[in-house]
Amino acid sequence: MRTGVCYFPEHWPSEEWERDIAAMADAGLEYVRMAEFSWGVLEPERGEFDFGWLDEAIELVGDHGMEAVLCTPTAKPPKWLVDERPSIRQEEPDGTVRQHGSRRHYCFNST
Repeated sequence: MRTGVCYFPEHWPSEEWERDIAAMADAGLEYVRMAEFSWGVLEPERGEFDFGWLDEAIELVGDHGMEAVLCTPTAKPPKWLVDERPSIRQEEPDGTVRQHGSRRHYCFNST
């Protein structure tokens, strides 16, 4: 059986990544899944992209003999998108509208 872990390097100081990723490799893990909640870090402003931190994290994973599994970063839309299109926020059955910052706060059928 293959084993892996979810890791969100954008949530941690980059100085800690080496230690964290080395511990994953030492534990015998083979895969590191990342980037699922990173849209706002990858594109902090509309059309302005920063992949440097992700490149660094992927390289560290490879340096330790593991493989990176990249997720689509749509699980948490960035603040600028929510501000532009507030209708993307999910509305709960009781009428409560989920706010930016919660996981999966978007509505699947918003326009």
